[in-house]
Amino acid sequence: MTLTQFNIGEPQLYIRGVGSSSDSAASDPSIGVSIDEVSIGRSGASALAFLDIERVEVLRGPQGTLYGRNASGGALNIYTRKPVFQNTGSLTARIGSFDEYGLEGVVNRQLDDETAIRFAARYNTNDGYAENVPTGRGLEGGTSLGARVSVLKEAGEWSLLLSGDYSKDDMDGHARIPVTTSATAPAFVTLINTLRTGLDRRQSFSSPDNYQDRTNFGVTARVEHSGQAFDFVSLTSFRDNDYSWRDNLGGLPFPAFPLEVDDRASEKARQFSQEFRLASKPGSDINWVAGAYVFQEDILRSERFIVNTALPIAPPSFGGDTTFIQDATNRSFAVFGQANIPFADIWELTLGARWTHDKREIHQIAIDNEGGANPPPGIPLGPGGAPYNVSGDESFSEPSWKIALAVEPVDNVRLYASYDRGYKAGAFPSTAQSGAQALTPLASELLDNYEIGVKSTLMGRLRFNAAAFKLEYTDLQVYELLGLALVTSNAQAEVDGFEIETALAITNNLTIGGSYTSLDAKFTSNAASGALVLPYNGNTLPRSPDSQYTLYIDSEWDVAGGVLAARADYQWTDAFYFDPSNNPEVLSPEHELVSAFLSWESPSGLKISAYGKNLTDTEYQTHIIKNVGVGFSVFGAPRSFGVALSQSF
Repeated sequence: MTLTQFNIGEPQLYIRGVGSSSDSAASDPSIGVSIDEVSIGRSGASALAFLDIERVEVLRGPQGTLYGRNASGGALNIYTRKPVFQNTGSLTARIGSFDEYGLEGVVNRQLDDETAIRFAARYNTNDGYAENVPTGRGLEGGTSLGARVSVLKEAGEWSLLLSGDYSKDDMDGHARIPVTTSATAPAFVTLINTLRTGLDRRQSFSSPDNYQDRTNFGVTARVEHSGQAFDFVSLTSFRDNDYSWRDNLGGLPFPAFPLEVDDRASEKARQFSQEFRLASKPGSDINWVAGAYVFQEDILRSERFIVNTALPIAPPSFGGDTTFIQDATNRSFAVFGQANIPFADIWELTLGARWTHDKREIHQIAIDNEGGANPPPGIPLGPGGAPYNVSGDESFSEPSWKIALAVEPVDNVRLYASYDRGYKAGAFPSTAQSGAQALTPLASELLDNYEIGVKSTLMGRLRFNAAAFKLEYTDLQVYELLGLALVTSNAQAEVDGFEIETALAITNNLTIGGSYTSLDAKFTSNAASGALVLPYNGNTLPRSPDSQYTLYIDSEWDVAGGVLAARADYQWTDAFYFDPSNNPEVLSPEHELVSAFLSWESPSGLKISAYGKNLTDTEYQTHIIKNVGVGFSVFGAPRSFGVALSQSF
């Protein structure tokens, strides 16, 4: 899994080489993100994901036969803690590198025999680990706050869980750093090195006015009924997400460097979802689930590019001021079901199916804010495009399924083979250069996933899981930034790989473990975008390192009347590309990340902890935009430390 971020509204999650970098209002992510089983339509709307959480699940492969929203390549599911029938709480304060300060509190109260309430809130601020060179103002920092309240009502066979959440992020924006390669024109290498003399990887000329702001809130009602023959779940949710950001995409001063791109975007998204599920009773001979799902989101997205150019990049007339507006409504309806059928004592057959119908309505507008006074229209609309104001719609329907066969020849050893079909609806492109392009949707994305594996626990101390898989893509939706124009297309692709996960309890106090993943993720065809042929055949899929592994050691000891816990993690990631071109400037080199955590907790609930992140002070890129042979990059945080003090009650 790799997780990078273009901006606050566009985190980019990839699992087994599967993911999406689309920012279009009329598209879906390849990897689904949900909070408490509510699918988040816009990936930037999951700001409260890590407030008072119970667990996080990473699901690999196509999803959709068990619950509401489908996802072609996998899912990240976050579950928050629910109210419990007791009076508990905690308060945590922390300080850390880059003048970080944070406060988090949780209060749980039992109101009566049938009702409990839980409230959680957090606040965090830091000055940022990067800076704007001319002013010294911090970048890559900011302030965030959030709160969640949940009320649980249980009455016999019925239960009702109502929850509401709110979050606000006021962040400082990115520090872009230009990185040259052997393929960069020598004149640009000399110029960039001269402009950046004496600066490190986290000092940038990106505008001090860069920012990333987000506000979101949501309400969810979960109704459950425990019947005699089956259980019933109704899940109703509304979410509202607003974000805006400004990013200087080059991180160099103009006109000393002959290109300046000021990118400003805002998005307002509202979504409603309703899911009904029926499920077999626990302990039934056949475990099954069946349901129906309805989803609608309304999105108004605007992105403005203010571009200044000079030779030798481009004539000054190619600069300009353009705005792209998308007003989209996306609807989805689905019915789904899955059954696990045991037979012959040690075998189990799993059959799942889903039918999904999606409809997209889009109104796309491209505006030359200079009113044609300085032709051609500014990049990225020009020089080949022209302003437009067009509307259209398209519907997509597709079945998907899951077939799996598993056997447990001995206790705690499960062998399986599976075949899954994944589906992602077609999409309209953003920042199109013509009205015709704006109304030409990409085809739906289909994925066939074949997998064999083993899940086992041996001798009560060793967990060993392994899987080998093959993914075959039909009409993979592909996005590439060519110059400053976003090019969209469909291509064929295949991914072959295997994964190993282990954990060994050496003693009752000490556990070691790790994981290893190998990927061979390739395009198997070129792609076409209008008359343009994109030479992808044989290229590696974006964000698909050939190998990736983790190692960890985890321990827990009784010390000084309390519990001392320690953990250290090592992660190594092979080199990978940030876009399908496989150009040298979008290659992120192999890198390692090391972190550690130490805590001591007393029987009274007092806990003191310390942590260190990126202890080797590795320089690694979290995002790259290519232009003129230069990789304009955002680098991850350097070595950092923090301490926290918490009290449970």
